[in-house]
Amino acid sequence: MSELQLLEVIHPQKDAAARYEALVGIDTHQTLLLDELTLLLDVERTARWLKKHHPRGLPVAGALTGGSPLILLSGEVGCGKTALAASVGTPLAKALDRKVAGLETPSNIRGWGRVGEISARITEAFEQACARAKQIGCGLLIIDEADDLATARGEMQAHHEDRAGVNVLIKQIDRIARERAPLAVLMITNRSGALDPAVTRRASLHLRFDRPDPAQRRAVMERLLAGTRHTDQELEELVKATEPRRGVRFSFSDLTVRLARAALRRAWRADRPLGPAVLLETLAEIEPSPPIGLLSSKEVCDDV
Repeated sequence: MSELQLLEVIHPQKDAAARYEALVGIDTHQTLLLDELTLLLDVERTARWLKKHHPRGLPVAGALTGGSPLILLSGEVGCGKTALAASVGTPLAKALDRKVAGLETPSNIRGWGRVGEISARITEAFEQACARAKQIGCGLLIIDEADDLATARGEMQAHHEDRAGVNVLIKQIDRIARERAPLAVLMITNRSGALDPAVTRRASLHLRFDRPDPAQRRAVMERLLAGTRHTDQELEELVKATEPRRGVRFSFSDLTVRLARAALRRAWRADRPLGPAVLLETLAEIEPSPPIGLLSSKEVCDDV
């Protein structure tokens, strides 16, 4: 048995569907990601579109049909990157009308520092993912904390083993594209600027996540208050109450997880219904999570 084991979820899956539907404020990202994955993995649909609308050929179509299997999701902690990547397999399976294997690299993907280990484990991860994707129908290889594997080779602190690992990673991405394997690679990072330029250039789509703006915060509040009595004015008060504090904005998870749980706990303890007043009271006791630059390495790993 191989020492490296990918974490696997077969889509469609009920829990993944619920997590995908629970995402709020990132509708555009959801649509773009689902479209790009469908383009990459449903080549027959693209061929039908070309035949229908451009039967004499379309020279530029190569940009569509020859795309890289790599998609980058980058940005702030707590803004939905990992949650989206982990759950998108279910709507994708429905769009493709076939099963999708969600395959995530383990937290110890780098290994334990032995010579050649990083390169060998990256190769093994891709080989396992390709084989499983072909067996199931198609697959998504999810690499979280991608900057651990794809740090720019020009960085002064980049060790020889790290540079070799990046070389292997690039070759594996190119191999999937060349062989047209039914596998897409989702790389997630909080530090896109640290990625090797050759990796970034290969991305067919780069989704950048940020902390919610006023419209997105309103959407979050509407979701939190679904099933309760509230007015538009109360929603606006909540949007105002979630404005940046000392220049720091609330993240999505600050609102959908920390605020939601604390407000529910407050309402439960007082034996009162959840409503705008409870959320406002709770917001007075919650501060935005610190930006990436102020987080420890442990905290940076704890994305939603």
